[in-house]
Amino acid sequence: MKRAFLAVLLLVAASGVNALELDGAKSQLKVTSIKNDRVAELFSFSEVSGSLNEDSGEALIIVALDSIDSGIDIRDQRMKKYLFNTDRYKTAEFRARVDVQALRSLTPGEPRSMRLSGELSISGKTLPIHFATQVTKLSGGAISVITVEPAFIDSNAVEMAPGIEKLRSLAGLKNINLSVPVTFAVQFH
Repeated sequence: MKRAFLAVLLLVAASGVNALELDGAKSQLKVTSIKNDRVAELFSFSEVSGSLNEDSGEALIIVALDSIDSGIDIRDQRMKKYLFNTDRYKTAEFRARVDVQALRSLTPGEPRSMRLSGELSISGKTLPIHFATQVTKLSGGAISVITVEPAFIDSNAVEMAPGIEKLRSLAGLKNINLSVPVTFAVQFH
Protein backbone atom coordinates (compact mmCIF):
# COMPACT_ATOMS: atom_id res chain seq x y z
CA MET A 1 0.00 0.00 0.00
CA LYS A 2 2.85 2.36 0.77
CA ARG A 3 4.08 1.92 -2.82
CA ALA A 4 0.68 2.97 -4.21
CA PHE A 5 0.60 5.99 -1.90
CA LEU A 6 4.16 7.02 -2.87
CA ALA A 7 3.33 6.58 -6.55
CA VAL A 8 0.37 8.97 -6.19
CA LEU A 9 2.55 11.53 -4.40
CA LEU A 10 5.31 11.28 -7.03
CA LEU A 11 2.82 11.70 -9.89
CA VAL A 12 1.30 14.74 -8.22
CA ALA A 13 4.70 16.30 -7.47
CA ALA A 14 6.07 15.62 -10.96
CA SER A 15 3.02 16.95 -12.75
CA GLY A 16 3.28 20.46 -11.30
CA VAL A 17 -0.51 20.71 -11.14
CA ASN A 18 -2.77 21.87 -8.37
CA ALA A 19 -3.63 18.58 -6.68
CA LEU A 20 -5.09 17.62 -3.36
CA GLU A 21 -4.11 14.43 -1.53
CA LEU A 22 -6.68 12.09 0.00
CA ASP A 23 -6.45 12.09 3.81
CA GLY A 24 -6.64 8.41 4.73
CA ALA A 25 -7.20 9.18 8.42
CA LYS A 26 -10.36 11.14 7.57
CA SER A 27 -11.62 8.86 4.81
CA GLN A 28 -13.53 5.62 4.73
CA LEU A 29 -14.91 3.17 2.22
CA LYS A 30 -17.59 0.67 3.22
CA VAL A 31 -19.20 -2.33 1.56
CA THR A 32 -22.26 -4.24 2.72
CA SER A 33 -22.79 -7.97 2.47
CA ILE A 34 -26.24 -9.54 2.72
CA LYS A 35 -26.34 -13.18 3.71
CA ASN A 36 -29.25 -15.60 4.00
CA ASP A 37 -31.53 -12.95 2.45
CA ARG A 38 -31.86 -10.90 5.64
CA VAL A 39 -28.62 -10.37 7.55
CA ALA A 40 -26.61 -7.32 6.46
CA GLU A 41 -23.00 -6.85 7.55
CA LEU A 42 -20.91 -3.72 7.04
CA PHE A 43 -17.20 -4.03 6.17
CA SER A 44 -14.59 -1.29 5.84
CA PHE A 45 -11.08 -0.84 4.48
CA SER A 46 -8.49 0.79 6.73
CA GLU A 47 -6.07 1.85 3.97
CA VAL A 48 -7.42 4.33 1.43
CA SER A 49 -5.33 6.84 -0.54
CA GLY A 50 -5.69 8.97 -3.65
CA SER A 51 -5.68 12.44 -5.16
CA LEU A 52 -7.89 15.10 -6.72
CA ASN A 53 -6.46 17.31 -9.47
CA GLU A 54 -8.15 20.71 -9.13
CA ASP A 55 -7.11 21.73 -12.65
CA SER A 56 -8.37 18.72 -14.62
CA GLY A 57 -10.90 17.37 -12.13
CA GLU A 58 -9.32 13.92 -12.24
CA ALA A 59 -10.00 12.01 -9.03
CA LEU A 60 -8.38 8.78 -7.92
CA ILE A 61 -9.21 6.63 -4.91
CA ILE A 62 -6.98 3.62 -4.18
CA VAL A 63 -8.06 0.94 -1.73
CA ALA A 64 -5.65 -1.63 -0.24
CA LEU A 65 -7.70 -4.82 -0.52
CA ASP A 66 -5.76 -6.55 2.27
CA SER A 67 -6.94 -3.84 4.67
CA ILE A 68 -10.48 -5.29 4.71
CA ASP A 69 -11.95 -5.20 8.22
CA SER A 70 -15.08 -7.22 8.93
CA GLY A 71 -14.45 -7.45 12.66
CA ILE A 72 -13.73 -11.20 12.37
CA ASP A 73 -10.13 -12.22 11.60
CA ILE A 74 -10.87 -15.57 9.94
CA ARG A 75 -13.45 -13.94 7.67
CA ASP A 76 -10.95 -11.22 6.74
CA GLN A 77 -8.35 -13.86 5.85
CA ARG A 78 -10.85 -15.78 3.75
CA MET A 79 -11.97 -12.65 1.87
CA LYS A 80 -8.35 -11.73 1.14
CA LYS A 81 -7.65 -15.23 -0.20
CA TYR A 82 -10.85 -16.30 -1.94
CA LEU A 83 -12.60 -13.05 -2.86
CA PHE A 84 -9.90 -10.46 -3.52
CA ASN A 85 -6.94 -12.76 -4.26
CA THR A 86 -4.62 -10.26 -2.59
CA ASP A 87 -1.55 -12.31 -3.43
CA ARG A 88 -2.16 -11.22 -7.02
CA TYR A 89 -4.32 -8.06 -6.75
CA LYS A 90 -3.20 -5.62 -4.08
CA THR A 91 -5.52 -2.70 -4.74
CA ALA A 92 -8.80 -1.57 -6.21
CA GLU A 93 -8.97 1.83 -7.93
CA PHE A 94 -11.80 4.21 -8.68
CA ARG A 95 -11.09 6.91 -11.29
CA ALA A 96 -13.52 9.69 -12.09
CA ARG A 97 -13.66 13.23 -13.37
CA VAL A 98 -15.15 15.95 -11.16
CA ASP A 99 -16.78 19.06 -12.66
CA VAL A 100 -13.93 21.58 -12.27
CA GLN A 101 -16.15 24.66 -12.66
CA ALA A 102 -18.53 23.42 -9.97
CA LEU A 103 -15.55 22.64 -7.73
CA ARG A 104 -14.07 26.12 -8.17
CA SER A 105 -17.39 27.84 -7.54
CA LEU A 106 -17.88 26.25 -4.11
CA THR A 107 -17.62 28.50 -1.08
CA PRO A 108 -16.43 27.02 2.24
CA GLY A 109 -19.21 25.11 3.97
CA GLU A 110 -21.39 24.96 0.86
CA PRO A 111 -22.45 21.41 -0.08
CA ARG A 112 -23.27 20.60 -3.69
CA SER A 113 -24.78 17.47 -5.18
CA MET A 114 -22.58 15.94 -7.86
CA ARG A 115 -22.82 12.72 -9.81
CA LEU A 116 -19.45 11.03 -10.19
CA SER A 117 -19.14 8.71 -13.13
CA GLY A 118 -15.98 6.71 -13.43
CA GLU A 119 -14.38 3.32 -13.59
CA LEU A 120 -13.70 0.78 -10.89
CA SER A 121 -10.72 -1.52 -11.44
CA ILE A 122 -10.66 -4.59 -9.21
CA SER A 123 -9.30 -8.12 -9.62
CA GLY A 124 -8.03 -7.35 -13.11
CA LYS A 125 -11.45 -6.20 -14.32
CA THR A 126 -12.74 -2.69 -15.01
CA LEU A 127 -16.36 -1.62 -15.00
CA PRO A 128 -18.22 1.70 -15.14
CA ILE A 129 -19.68 2.86 -11.84
CA HIS A 130 -21.65 5.94 -10.77
CA PHE A 131 -21.95 7.59 -7.37
CA ALA A 132 -24.41 10.24 -6.22
CA THR A 133 -22.33 12.43 -3.90
CA GLN A 134 -22.35 15.58 -1.86
CA VAL A 135 -19.19 17.65 -2.33
CA THR A 136 -18.30 20.33 0.20
CA LYS A 137 -15.38 22.75 0.27
CA LEU A 138 -14.01 22.90 3.82
CA SER A 139 -12.00 25.63 5.50
CA GLY A 140 -8.41 25.76 4.29
CA GLY A 141 -9.37 24.52 0.82
CA ALA A 142 -9.97 20.85 1.68
CA ILE A 143 -12.71 19.03 -0.21
CA SER A 144 -15.12 16.51 1.32
CA VAL A 145 -16.89 13.98 -0.94
CA ILE A 146 -19.61 11.79 0.59
CA THR A 147 -21.91 9.35 -1.15
CA VAL A 148 -25.58 10.11 -0.59
CA GLU A 149 -26.68 6.71 -1.81
CA PRO A 150 -24.73 3.53 -2.44
CA ALA A 151 -23.48 2.34 -5.80
CA PHE A 152 -23.91 -1.37 -6.49
CA ILE A 153 -21.18 -3.66 -7.79
CA ASP A 154 -22.31 -6.77 -9.63
CA SER A 155 -19.93 -9.51 -8.47
CA ASN A 156 -20.43 -11.36 -11.75
CA ALA A 157 -19.18 -8.33 -13.73
CA VAL A 158 -15.82 -8.46 -11.93
CA GLU A 159 -15.72 -12.27 -11.83
CA MET A 160 -15.87 -12.38 -8.03
CA ALA A 161 -18.98 -14.61 -7.82
CA PRO A 162 -16.86 -17.81 -7.48
CA GLY A 163 -15.08 -16.25 -4.50
CA ILE A 164 -18.41 -15.33 -2.91
CA GLU A 165 -19.61 -18.90 -3.48
CA LYS A 166 -16.46 -20.22 -1.75
CA LEU A 167 -17.07 -17.89 1.22
CA ARG A 168 -20.72 -19.00 1.36
CA SER A 169 -19.68 -22.65 1.40
CA LEU A 170 -17.00 -22.17 4.08
CA ALA A 171 -19.45 -20.26 6.32
CA GLY A 172 -22.24 -22.78 5.76
CA LEU A 173 -24.68 -20.12 4.55
CA LYS A 174 -27.69 -20.57 2.25
CA ASN A 175 -26.65 -17.56 0.15
CA ILE A 176 -24.67 -14.32 -0.06
CA ASN A 177 -26.07 -11.58 -2.30
CA LEU A 178 -23.97 -11.00 -5.45
CA SER A 179 -24.91 -7.31 -5.66
CA VAL A 180 -22.67 -5.37 -3.26
CA PRO A 181 -23.57 -1.83 -2.07
CA VAL A 182 -20.56 0.52 -1.74
CA THR A 183 -20.36 3.91 0.01
CA PHE A 184 -17.51 6.26 0.86
CA ALA A 185 -16.69 9.47 2.69
CA VAL A 186 -13.34 10.97 1.73
CA GLN A 187 -11.45 14.20 2.32
CA PHE A 188 -8.83 15.71 0.06
CA HIS A 189 -6.28 18.23 1.47
